[in-house]
Amino acid sequence: MQNIYLHSLGCEKNTVDGEHILAILQKKGFNITNNPEDADIIVINTCAFIEDSKKESIDAIFDHSMYKKYGKCKRLIVSGCMSERYKENFLEMFKEVDSAIGIYDLENILKAVEEDGFHDAKENTEYKEYGDRVNTGTKYSVYIRISDGCHANCSFCAIPGIRGEHRSRKIEDIVKEAENYAKNGAKEINLIAQETTFYGYDIYKKLALPDLLKALSKVEGIEWIRVLYQNPVVLNDEIIESFFNTEKVVPYFDIPLQHVDKDILKDMNRGTRSYKFYREMIDKIRSYNNDAVIRTSLIVGFPGETAESFKKLIKFVRNAKLDRVGVFTYSEEENTKALLINKPKMSRNRKLMLREKLMRAAIEVSEKRLERFIGRTIDVLIEKKEDDNKFIGRSIYDAPEVDGYVEVYNENTNNNINIGDIVQVAVTHNTEYDLIGNVI
Repeated sequence: MQNIYLHSLGCEKNTVDGEHILAILQKKGFNITNNPEDADIIVINTCAFIEDSKKESIDAIFDHSMYKKYGKCKRLIVSGCMSERYKENFLEMFKEVDSAIGIYDLENILKAVEEDGFHDAKENTEYKEYGDRVNTGTKYSVYIRISDGCHANCSFCAIPGIRGEHRSRKIEDIVKEAENYAKNGAKEINLIAQETTFYGYDIYKKLALPDLLKALSKVEGIEWIRVLYQNPVVLNDEIIESFFNTEKVVPYFDIPLQHVDKDILKDMNRGTRSYKFYREMIDKIRSYNNDAVIRTSLIVGFPGETAESFKKLIKFVRNAKLDRVGVFTYSEEENTKALLINKPKMSRNRKLMLREKLMRAAIEVSEKRLERFIGRTIDVLIEKKEDDNKFIGRSIYDAPEVDGYVEVYNENTNNNINIGDIVQVAVTHNTEYDLIGNVI
């Protein structure tokens, strides 16, 4: 029996692909190992979203090729967005790699473990179901992909050229996956896609996210349903209301605005909605529940960004009181329309300086917003045990991996707390991103 090791990079959506690859191989008798030194075959599941992610993928390929050169490994395979993006000459670029597959037929991994070369597949027009996944995360909090691809064609983004047009899964397939995870102990499901708000339009001819949430809310054992990656252009009143009117859906809005300046948004091909519209949208969300968390991602250094347009970002972060903010520096990507914009470009150092300035403003807002929880009791999902009296967890207001955590103390009770439990915590303090409290 041959040992397989998979090293997965990038976003949760790529992780899902990697878990399908492992399940496909496991069914054919391969043994999965968590140690590359023990692997006969190593698979690098790559990312190629921006320049930094490409560099990380390249480093991973070269690093793991050393196990083939000096160790037990006999075969190095590459999958994921980077191999798909550069499939025309990928194996010429990386002589260390024996074989590679794209993203449109993960079952080609069975060819890749046997045969050299690039094992390609035609772009899918419908979502391709692979069935089982080997869960590489926790059993109590899982990611479920509801669609793949993207129709938005933002001028700065390479994803549509890599992953193709938007393709939704059927509601019954998603519910079945959620039920299987619930039977294995899942309490939180995190719905992911390139843009979850567009879910269903291709197969149901309507924005069907509210219907999906209603169906998932009936799954026994699931307590939290979190929706990530919501396109603000598509986030309409019906979808917003469904978050508050559907049982188990947490008041968490992950809305990548990218910018708030009208001219920059137009050049980004993000529509003509800007500062005023986004403020009104956030105010509407918080009119339902003032505790609703707004997370966003912003881009600094886009061609044509001026001191004045950057000030709008700072002002928006402060005035809209954004709970969580991720800031990216603009990355020039081949075959994207933004490369054709004939406007002043910003140096890398300038971009990094603006990123730091914007993050400082965001941190101040985050710390201030978290103060509202002091003196209140919140539910916390326990994820880590530090010692008998100290645990680390998350509330409904924090997504896995990217947000803050809750530092939980159990000094004054006899509660038996286990990883994966949801416990009530009285909040006593907060830091920039995190809460601190005691079990009650």
